[in-house]
Parts: sequence; structure tokens; C-alpha cells
Amino acid sequence: MNSIQQALRKHASKNRKAANERFFKMGEGEYSAHDTFIGVSMPDLRMVAANFSDVTYELIKETLYSNIHEDRACALIILVNRYKEGSKQDRKAVVEFYLKHKNQINNWDLVDVSAPYIIGQYVLDNPKERPILDKLVVSKDMWQRRIAIVATLTLNRAGKIKEILNLSEKLFDDTEDLTHKAVGWMLREAWKQDAPAVERFIKKHYDRIPRTTLRYAIERMEESKRKKFLQWKIKKR
Repeated sequence: MNSIQQALRKHASKNRKAANERFFKMGEGEYSAHDTFIGVSMPDLRMVAANFSDVTYELIKETLYSNIHEDRACALIILVNRYKEGSKQDRKAVVEFYLKHKNQINNWDLVDVSAPYIIGQYVLDNPKERPILDKLVVSKDMWQRRIAIVATLTLNRAGKIKEILNLSEKLFDDTEDLTHKAVGWMLREAWKQDAPAVERFIKKHYDRIPRTTLRYAIERMEESKRKKFLQWKIKKR
């Protein structure tokens, strides 16, 4: 057990562990069936990560390859912090490390705590690197597809909604409900920036958009408009 793991275990809670095991789907064949929790809260994860900001990539890798969920989460938060605080060269190194070891980013919260702040920010800062998203979104791994989608959170908030519109079309036929939710979430974030554009997009593709995606995408609309979209009382444009 390395120093990061030892620090995390000082904050482990049986009550938190039980809560996590109830919250994440851990039944046979479900998305967290492979996972093990020790019960560390997000504030404590962030505190521990801040205390290990200067560790080697070897130590981060060792922690990321742990079978303990909170270990992997902490390793990813360390990477996020390093990206935020690093030079251009440091940031490129973080992205390369992240993509090389992306198979260890294997639950929805691990994606959500890291993808927007590493991959999303990198693509925003370096538009020529957008093929990273194109490659991830067609992966056979559901978590890598989620990385592509959730990374657009940073782009959406910067008013760059084109990427989520392009990526969404590739995932309408995805078989995973978690993917449909992620797409809907990001469409909703894009709608906050450019409602007319997203509404036109939904109308254009409404016969293909999964119901879950639609519900998430239109969640913040005014009630009357939201009901029209839910009841398919919209004209295709």
C-alpha cells in the first residue's frame, strides 16, 4: 500500500462505504460489479489529492491501477490538479498519461471528475486536438465514449457547442442508458448557451433521439415547451 492509499484509508468510513455500495449499481452484470469501495467522501478525496500534488507519475499509476474505487478517483483528481497548475508541457504530459491509462477510468463518476478538466480543457485550448474526441466516441468501451461526451462540458460552457452536436449523432443508437443520460446532460448544457441551435438540433433528429436523452436535454425548458417536446408536438425543421 503506497502513501496515497494510506492517507485515504485514514478517512474511510463504514457508513460512507455502505452508502456508496447502495448508490452505485454493484449487482452481477451491472456497471459497478467490478468495483470495491472503502468509503471516502469527495471533500476528503480532494484534500488528500491536494497533499500529493508533486508525486511521481509512477505513484499516480500505481494508485490508478488499484481495485479500490476511491484510490482511482484520487489519482484522477491529482491529474486534474496537475493539469490546472501545470505549464503547456506539463498539460500535454497529463493528457498523454490520461489517454494511455484510460481503461482504468471505469465508472461514471471517475469520468465526470476528470474528463472535462483534462480532455475537455485540452481540446478547448488546442482545437486541432479534437480528433481525440472522435476516437473516444466510437470506442467499444462505454466509459471511453462517456469521456468523449462529458469532456464537452468545458467546451459547452465556453460557448463551443458544435462538438456535442457532432458527437451526439454518433451515440443515438448506443445501447447504454448511462450514455444516453450523458448525451442529454451535455445537450442541456449546450442549450444553456444557445437554446435555438440545440432546439433545432433536437427537432431535426427527434425521431432518432433516445427518450432518456430527450428528457435530460429539455429538463430546463419552460413547462409548456418541454411538454410539446415530450409529446412530439414539434415540427421537423
